[in-house]
Amino acid sequence: MIVSVIQFETKGKEVVLDRGLELIEKALKGKPDLIVLQELFNTLYFPQYENKEFFGLAEEIPGVTTEKIAEKVKGSGTTVVAPIFEKSKDRYFCSAAVVDPERGVVGTYRKLHVPTIPDIHEPYYFHKGDRGHQVFDVAGVRIAVMLCYDRHFPESARLYGLKEVDLLCVSSATPKKAAGPWYFEMQAHAFSNCFAVACANRSGTEDGAEFLGSSFIADHKGGIVAKCRDSGDCVITADINIEAIRETKKKLAFYRDRRPDLYRELGR
Repeated sequence: MIVSVIQFETKGKEVVLDRGLELIEKALKGKPDLIVLQELFNTLYFPQYENKEFFGLAEEIPGVTTEKIAEKVKGSGTTVVAPIFEKSKDRYFCSAAVVDPERGVVGTYRKLHVPTIPDIHEPYYFHKGDRGHQVFDVAGVRIAVMLCYDRHFPESARLYGLKEVDLLCVSSATPKKAAGPWYFEMQAHAFSNCFAVACANRSGTEDGAEFLGSSFIADHKGGIVAKCRDSGDCVITADINIEAIRETKKKLAFYRDRRPDLYRELGR
C-alpha cells in the first residue's frame, strides 16, 4: 500500500481548506492508495480559544468539505482520511471522514479521548466519540484512526492490534512543547502491536499555538521510513508492505503469549 501524509501551516491562509486541497492534488502525483491529513485540517486551530462563534466552523459528514475532497480524488484510486469539526444534529465531534474515490464518505471516526488540559478548550467544543474503535477497509487493507490525544492510550493501540489493523492513521495538532514522545510513542505502538503508522501533524504557529510538524511514517517494526521537517508544508510518501505485516503478526509472540485473565483490572 502506498501511503502519503500531508502537513501544512494554516497561518495566513484566508481559506485553509483550499491549501489542503492543493496539497492533496500534489500528493496524488505519487499515486498513493491512501492520504492522511492533519487534525482539523480545513480550519484554524480554534480549540486554543473558547468562543461560541467557532461552532459555525462545524459541518455535517458528508458535507461541503468531504464533497470537495471526493471531487478532487474521483477516479484516482486514492482514499483520504480527512479530519474535520463535525456537527451531528445538536452534537459536535472532532472527527475524521474516510473518503473513498468512487463512493464518497464510507465511514467517520470520532475522537474517543478529549483532553482536559489547561489552555486547550476541546471539551468546550467536542463531545467524546461515540462510535468506538472502528476499522475501515481500504482496498483490502485494514486501517484505523486516532486523533491526536487518542495516541496516548495504549489500550486503544492494543485493541486495534487485536482487530488485525494493518495501518494506524494518526492525525494530530501536537505542539512543540510536547515534542518529547512524538516519535517513540507511535514507534512503540507500531512495534508492540505489529502495524504500520502514518502520522500527520500540524506545523507553524497560530497565535499561542506553536505546532511541532515532524509528520512521519513508520513500519510495523517501528522504523521510520519517511518524515517531514518540523516546520513548513510537506508531503511524504512510503510503500507499506502489508503482506510482511500480516506474516510478522502471525509469528509475533506478544499476541501468542498474552494473558487476558491478568488484565481484568483495566476495566476499572
